Amino acid sequence: SSIESWCLVRGLAVAMLPDASPRPAPAATWQALPDIAGTGSRLHGRTTSGLAQARPQETVAPVCSSAPLVVFASSAGLLAAAIAQRPARARQGVGRRGQWSPSTRTSKSRLETARAASSAGDVAEASVRPGGLAAWPGAERFLWEWRPKVDVHFVRQSPEGDVRKDFAVVMVHGFGAEGSYYRSQLEAVATLGGTAYAVDLLGQGSSWPSVDPTGRDADGNTIGEGEWGWGDALREEFGGGGLAFGEPTWMAQIDEFVKRVVKEDHVYLLGNSVGGYLAAKVAARAAETGTSKIAGLALANATPFWGWTQEGAWAPWDGRLPAPSWVRPVASAWFGALRGSIGQMLGMVYATPKDGGPVEARIGQLAEQIAAAAAHPMGAAAFASILFAPKQEPTYGDALDSLAARRLPVLLLYGEDDPWIVPWWARRSAGRIESGGGEYYALSPAGHCPHHESPEAFNQVLLAWLARREGLDEPAAPEGSRSSQAVQIERRL
Repeated sequence: SSIESWCLVRGLAVAMLPDASPRPAPAATWQALPDIAGTGSRLHGRTTSGLAQARPQETVAPVCSSAPLVVFASSAGLLAAAIAQRPARARQGVGRRGQWSPSTRTSKSRLETARAASSAGDVAEASVRPGGLAAWPGAERFLWEWRPKVDVHFVRQSPEGDVRKDFAVVMVHGFGAEGSYYRSQLEAVATLGGTAYAVDLLGQGSSWPSVDPTGRDADGNTIGEGEWGWGDALREEFGGGGLAFGEPTWMAQIDEFVKRVVKEDHVYLLGNSVGGYLAAKVAARAAETGTSKIAGLALANATPFWGWTQEGAWAPWDGRLPAPSWVRPVASAWFGALRGSIGQMLGMVYATPKDGGPVEARIGQLAEQIAAAAAHPMGAAAFASILFAPKQEPTYGDALDSLAARRLPVLLLYGEDDPWIVPWWARRSAGRIESGGGEYYALSPAGHCPHHESPEAFNQVLLAWLARREGLDEPAAPEGSRSSQAVQIERRL
């Protein structure tokens, strides 16, 4: 679409801007966790009485994702699109507003292929094992062997004593980040009596194949200069639907994590940036079955669209390994340059990156975590696979329409000062969920990751919303914290 093209062009321009105050990238090497025993949203012009009107001077802004990798990813997608010279095609599988249905699909999707590659099973069969030392007091690390030789890392925080309730919150991070940047929300949900999970998407954080999937010997020896994923043959363990990273794989991963790992009966999804985009689509698909245990959805500056190739349309590569030979030099160059701008990009999307206090410290820690994950030997190959993975149905906008039609509770909790997902996008999302009783709150000052930048204010709204959903007493607002004093919370829907 024209909006997607504008976003890609703007992303390329931003990526090419010189850094006024360049900083060296954090030195990082990959270290595996110790094993001690893982919108295309269509715009609409409808106005509502409960939704603030857009000011005349506001314009469409570019959409990217939460981690600094995304601007470069957008420009890489533009480059690939130009090379492919793909003809414009009408979107397929999307019905009228509020009328999306899996029955409109005309062919088997990559998501269905990804799901078929995993066997069904209950929690006892999910092969979950301890994943290392405690992340922090009260938090446990685990590795879930989702598929053979594929480990998904997640952190779980459980309530203590008699406060345990039968609900859970599954948190999905943005591009390049990892689940631990939800630490404040993990701890807060546990105090309310819920069990909190933060899962690392495959190819991010600490969720990776345990061997080189394109290694050609039984011992999984690396190829070339120690990088994984660039061999010309896929190992037998990764057969079936093949191995890929990106949207189809991530949607299947979240869906199966909820079904196979999470024990609680009521599950709420919380997603930031592309994590919100994925969570909305997973929730909509699950709701279609009529048997989903997803009870609600909370979105923090969700990316309205992701990817540049459409399922079923021609593309130079669909992201499945092994990759064509031409991919490696291009992807490695983009990825290597990207790793040198992590701190700069993070500073661009936070409202108060130089507060001289907790926000600046958290940004520094997150930059180190992103750099460490990017140092994984499969980092460049995973990055390339993510860029070329095709978009899946429904679109983000259709997912919100579908959830509103089913009156599934949806909470929008957005940082008002996000240069990527500007308030214009939040209002569009709010317009889609209003008919279903959705809620929209704006936090300021707060940028693209409001849960990480202003956790006390964010948690105040999140916990009150969860308490209402679960019939619990709403917790008291925090006192004396930076966020509760300085961050304004405005309910707009």
